[in-house]
Amino acid sequence: TYPVGDGVIKAVDDVSFGVHSGEFVALVGPSGSGKTTMLAMLAGLLSPTSGSIVIDGENVTEMKEKERSRFRRRKIGFTFQANNLVSFLSVLENVELMLRLNDERNAATKERARELLTLLGLGDKLDVLPRQLSGGQQQRVAIARSLINRPSVVLADEPTASLDTERAFQVVETLANLVH
Repeated sequence: TYPVGDGVIKAVDDVSFGVHSGEFVALVGPSGSGKTTMLAMLAGLLSPTSGSIVIDGENVTEMKEKERSRFRRRKIGFTFQANNLVSFLSVLENVELMLRLNDERNAATKERARELLTLLGLGDKLDVLPRQLSGGQQQRVAIARSLINRPSVVLADEPTASLDTERAFQVVETLANLVH
């Protein structure tokens, strides 16, 4: 809930669901219905007013901020509506950023980054800076970054919004294949 003036907005209210390993789930609803708030809570970026969030048997809502941050880096792949790419890092370096944060960058993970980018149609853009890419290409870099550490959960907030139909289908298909 969020306080607004004299009242309270219930962004997410009375929600309960489970997702099993290998499942591909879409959270749909009209604009302003709480989808982004729900994803932010699942990622441990926001704490729910009440209730709990359990991922891989770990209660995210009981973790201290530092633990949640470490948990996110290891277990959650998140693609935001805004790409959140680092402007001075190349495409490849942006994808490898999560590996660096987890101290997991090596030859094998660097090759995985290249493979993901190639799979998403960006194999020829590895050394390019984000500002040299279209919005759709930037979104695909963000998607590759969210998948690089083989997370337990991948959360994508409108991952195909800035993509043409062909690329949108390719991204959904790639996400589904990687999940399965």
